[in-house]
Amino acid sequence: MAKVEMKYAEIIAPVEEAKNLFDYLQVRSVMEVKKLDEIEGLDYFETGPVVASIEKYLDTAQTALEIIDKYAPAKSGLLDSLKGLPELSESEYLKKSDEADEILGICLKICNAEKEINEDKALISRSQAAIDAVESWLKLDIPMQFKGTDTTKAIIGTLPDEYTAEKLQIALAAFLEGEDRYECEIISHAADRSCVFVLAHNEAYEKVLSALRSLEFAFPSDPTKHAPEVRYGRMRNKIAEAEAEIESDTALIKELAENREDIRFACDWFTIKRDRYTALENTSAGNSIVAFGGYIPADQCETLSKELESRFSAAVEVRDPPDEDDVPVLLRNRPFVAAVEPITEMYALPDKSDIDPNPVMSVFYYILFGLMLSDAGYGLLMAIGCGIAKFKYKVTGRLKKTVDMYFWCGLATVFWGVLFGSFFGDIIPRISAEFFDKTLVVPWAKDPGSIALWFEPVKDPMKLLCYSFLFGLIHLFFGLGCAFVKMWKQGNKSGAIFDCVPVFMLILGIVPMGAGILNVTVPAILTTIGKYLAIAGAVLVVLTAGRSSKNIVGKLGIGLYGLYNTASGWLSDILSYSRLLALGLCTGVIATVVNTLGCIPSNKIVKAIMLIAVFIFGHVVNMAINLIGTYVHTNRLQYVEFFAKFYEGGGRSFTPLKTNTKYYKVKED
Repeated sequence: MAKVEMKYAEIIAPVEEAKNLFDYLQVRSVMEVKKLDEIEGLDYFETGPVVASIEKYLDTAQTALEIIDKYAPAKSGLLDSLKGLPELSESEYLKKSDEADEILGICLKICNAEKEINEDKALISRSQAAIDAVESWLKLDIPMQFKGTDTTKAIIGTLPDEYTAEKLQIALAAFLEGEDRYECEIISHAADRSCVFVLAHNEAYEKVLSALRSLEFAFPSDPTKHAPEVRYGRMRNKIAEAEAEIESDTALIKELAENREDIRFACDWFTIKRDRYTALENTSAGNSIVAFGGYIPADQCETLSKELESRFSAAVEVRDPPDEDDVPVLLRNRPFVAAVEPITEMYALPDKSDIDPNPVMSVFYYILFGLMLSDAGYGLLMAIGCGIAKFKYKVTGRLKKTVDMYFWCGLATVFWGVLFGSFFGDIIPRISAEFFDKTLVVPWAKDPGSIALWFEPVKDPMKLLCYSFLFGLIHLFFGLGCAFVKMWKQGNKSGAIFDCVPVFMLILGIVPMGAGILNVTVPAILTTIGKYLAIAGAVLVVLTAGRSSKNIVGKLGIGLYGLYNTASGWLSDILSYSRLLALGLCTGVIATVVNTLGCIPSNKIVKAIMLIAVFIFGHVVNMAINLIGTYVHTNRLQYVEFFAKFYEGGGRSFTPLKTNTKYYKVKED
């Protein structure tokens, strides 16, 4: 069906039915709500504060879920993501939605517990810093804030060097010139710091303090009110209490983790509710009615209109959207084609004037992907793995499209691998030769030791290069054909003929001559026909490329420039398909090297053990690396070469009001 035709609908309903109406539209998931132009007597719904509150609740639930996943991770397997979302019936959904407030209370408990844990951790950090600061003063049996007696003054602080009492006395004597009315004690010392206690007579205090400052003395930044040992004990007690509270809060979180599924439901519930109220912002409302518009797929309009008019007191008017509207794009294709839709979406969705490129692109995507990977063993692993995901786990949504894409790419890879005789490289003929001393001979292969149904690219790379250019040419011609169809449907029939037909003639005419350059035998009559066809195409390009210009000189200049652009552009595009040869050879050569390394030992038992180990590791790495390269370069051939011929993009995705859930799937009863 490709690109779905969209219609525009306007709906009017009683204001008391607005909530139920939007509930129903959200379940049906077929209408993208659009704000109407201002209507006299109607105002837009002000749902901003409600949406903000719901988003706050949603954030609380998501935070609570992250917290319990952190403290009590859910057990999950590697393939759990393929199982799809668990389903809830509509009645189960409504029943659980009544518990949303209770679940939110549990979420708040979890968040508060995490908050208290963080506060306790900060307290432990501060207390440990205080312990580190006071630890070196533990031998001081008086408070660090001690000032002295009536006749003395105390000086307590640190020096940035290692001192003993004698060394400090000597250092101070150099500054005090015989002053001896003070006593020094070293509380503790290390390589870069000494904690000192100095008691000086009142009259000698200033001199002693000045001498200490000359030695870079510093007072403590946080002197204790009690003896350091007392503060040390208090900090240790605080840490112990905080650790106990952390343990208690952690246990609470783990206990509340039993509500994980309920919290996941709450996340979905608040998401659905937020989306519904956000859609209501696009609604105009008066005292008695609400009015809104939106886009609906054309094939859903009649059914939806009847349902709304029968279930609600609603009036529905459906019409074609205005030309100036930014109409959303909805693609609907068969699974074979739909699998490559995400590839197109990464580039751009088609706009109103574009055709859907996926039906044509899908065939070439699989063919080119398989040709670049071109190993039947790798393709078989892909197809089997994706087949299991498709049929056993019932994947859905975007993941289903990705799995489908790699499934078809795997089958295409098997096809080309069989043609080229590559099954995990040359493992089949190599096992025959290395372990059974026999050269494998199969009836369909041309050479002994080969299993190729067609030919081996490693032995005949020029042949593959020629076919790579041929496949590229066909790919590009289909792109040019899409351009022809697009312009013809838009009513630009002269553009379709003048911009496409001469190019077909020019390139088709050049092909026989280009094949001759690559030493491909071409019948003389085809070369002659090609020469005249190319000349005719070149003349037509020159005559038609500048048809928009108003003077003859401009027409000729633009025409010659158009001929140069066409020839150079197409030559560059066709040469880009040499990557089909490069990646195809890369996969095969590396696979063969892996097999060769595994067969180095002469003893067959040792050789078998080594081959198994090297085979598994080498082919896993080779497959992984070449899968990435193949994916990237296949996309590039679509984006740069194929799309450039006809595709503009710029469309936006159809985003209907729907039950946008992450953890559960709601099905109608």
